[in-house]
Amino acid sequence: MNCCGRGGGGRCGAAWRRWSANKGSGSAAILCDILWSEFREYDSSGVVWDALANSYARTKMVHDALYVLSKMNSLNMQISVSTYDSLLYGLRKTDMALELFDEMEAYGISHSEYSHSILIDGLCKQNKVGEALSFLQEAREGGTFRPLGMSFNTLMSALCNWGFIQPAKSFLCLMLKYGLKPNRYTYSTLIHGLCKVGCLDEAVDLLERVTKEGMKLETVTYNSLINGYRLLGLTREIPKIIQFMRYQGIEPDLVTYTILIAGHCEGGDVEEGMKIRKDILDKGLQLNIVTYSVLLNALFKKGLVYEVENLLGDIYSIGLDMDVIAYSILIHGYCKLGEIERALEVCDVMCCSQKVVPTSLNHLSILLGLCKKGLLVEARWYLENVASRYQPGDVILYNVVIDGYAKVGDIGNAVCLYDQIVVAGMNPTIITCNSLLYGYCKFGDLHAAESYFRAIEISNLLPTAVTYTTFMDALSEAGKVDTMLSFFYEMVGKGIKPNAVTYSVVIKGLCKQLRFRDAIHFLNNMDGADPITYNTLIQGFCEAQDIQMAFCIHDRMLCCGLVPTPVTYNLLINVLCLKGKVIQAEMLLESLREKGIELRKFAYTTVIKAQCAKGMPYDAISLVGKLIDDGFEASIEDFSAAINRLCKRKFPKEAIMFIPIMLSVGVFPDIRVYFVLVRALRKSNMLCYIPILHALSVKTGI
Repeated sequence: MNCCGRGGGGRCGAAWRRWSANKGSGSAAILCDILWSEFREYDSSGVVWDALANSYARTKMVHDALYVLSKMNSLNMQISVSTYDSLLYGLRKTDMALELFDEMEAYGISHSEYSHSILIDGLCKQNKVGEALSFLQEAREGGTFRPLGMSFNTLMSALCNWGFIQPAKSFLCLMLKYGLKPNRYTYSTLIHGLCKVGCLDEAVDLLERVTKEGMKLETVTYNSLINGYRLLGLTREIPKIIQFMRYQGIEPDLVTYTILIAGHCEGGDVEEGMKIRKDILDKGLQLNIVTYSVLLNALFKKGLVYEVENLLGDIYSIGLDMDVIAYSILIHGYCKLGEIERALEVCDVMCCSQKVVPTSLNHLSILLGLCKKGLLVEARWYLENVASRYQPGDVILYNVVIDGYAKVGDIGNAVCLYDQIVVAGMNPTIITCNSLLYGYCKFGDLHAAESYFRAIEISNLLPTAVTYTTFMDALSEAGKVDTMLSFFYEMVGKGIKPNAVTYSVVIKGLCKQLRFRDAIHFLNNMDGADPITYNTLIQGFCEAQDIQMAFCIHDRMLCCGLVPTPVTYNLLINVLCLKGKVIQAEMLLESLREKGIELRKFAYTTVIKAQCAKGMPYDAISLVGKLIDDGFEASIEDFSAAINRLCKRKFPKEAIMFIPIMLSVGVFPDIRVYFVLVRALRKSNMLCYIPILHALSVKTGI
């Protein structure tokens, strides 16, 4: 026991750490008994006891350390501040840390310079930033606070993570007031916080000022700034930051390039993202699965399946392990593109890997994809397979398939699955019930739908706006508009707020019965009408061929600050053409094109058809050229519709002019087109054009 003699505190602590570690957790009682019964005459001051408590605290055996401390208190032995600090550190993420700190004060033990920092760090790690600030304020007011840079850095970091940048900046001033010199962690924290709240200019100013003063910031700080630009969609500014990094002698790392790739991909420029990937590989750097996941996600959004397969080939060839996020991107991406078999293959590989397990979201993506394609038998089989192997109690998966059955009106299978949920002890949600209600409505059984609606009301589930809107839409379609209105007022009376879809359903029902004044009344009393609601009313007026009121609602839409959708202009252009106002429709379309307003192909083809029907062949030919120039794909059906109308109007010569345009965009006329043209030429006695037409038919393989 020489190590317990004078001057042997350090050796004693190391010995106790080895001994306590060997004995393990729960050994404090035995060791305390040995100390008291065998060695108390050698250690009346408690140095050995203190070393034992400290050793337990440092080896994270907190309960043993507390046991030793309780024994020391009962024996009136002095506990060192070092031991208290070690124990504070071990307990810093618990409520016991504050109690221990108060105990220090109660026993008159002065805090070390680290005590306050340890406690502040613990409170911040528990997301108790308010308590940490109060603790600091009390310590400052009590005159016991010993300022350390780490205390302020910890608080600043916590405040920045919560987005409280101004209070964080105030602590920088407080640091300077205490004579503390901010370090690079301090400035990195502030720069990160400024980027998080979008104050990029201020973040750049701070970074430039600090670097001019000679401080070399780390790559992670520059990455925070670069990510800030990405979040604001300012990817083009990132190369300037990278250039500045290199000027400071700091090379971008893999995180830097991943952020840059993500920025380009999020902006829709996946080609640039792939180019950067190639540049990184050419530099000899190895990409990680995070970077590849970003690229895969972007390629799926563009529908570039071939490129996805190539990228997967690269991932497998370099032996990179896929994680759950990468697998999820693949499954979700394939399902979105309708490649369900491929998604199932990925899920199977995921299961066989034994490294990651498919998540509920993966199964959800596959079920949604199967139901979307109408493969309900396969969806049912997959659901039952997943329920037996992975997620037996996941009602959300059942909801998807029930909804799939409901949308095709297969109420029998939908009810069967609902019964399975109940038998399995799961609780159906209001989403489950809404799908079943839709199924009854789709099946056309309004009596059963109303009975089920009332059953939902008396259950422990609360009907939502979707519940009411689903049933109201069925009533509207059945022409029971007054009954629909009674359900609307019942809904409002129960405090359920109608949404934009609800109002659209009501307005559509009223318009069908030509009750336009009532429809406008509902629009006037609606909060937050969206373009869909206005489109519903415009459609009502268009179907009644009331052009003036349709454009009046459009103008009101603009006055309310709403942006008309392509559907809005489809409706307006269509009604103009139906009323024979083709020139006005053409002028409206041209005006919208000049303003750069988003349009659909339907708007162009509607006017083209009307021009052909009205005997305006050259206008139609010109507009077809504009349709192609604006990036739309003209189909055989589009050309056939124009040719048929021109031939009926006895413009076969002009109709032939569409053939070269068709061939120029890779659309080949079929035999029906040639038949219509030949017949029209013969009727108009333009026989000289028939040999030309025959030559074209031979050239195109007919």
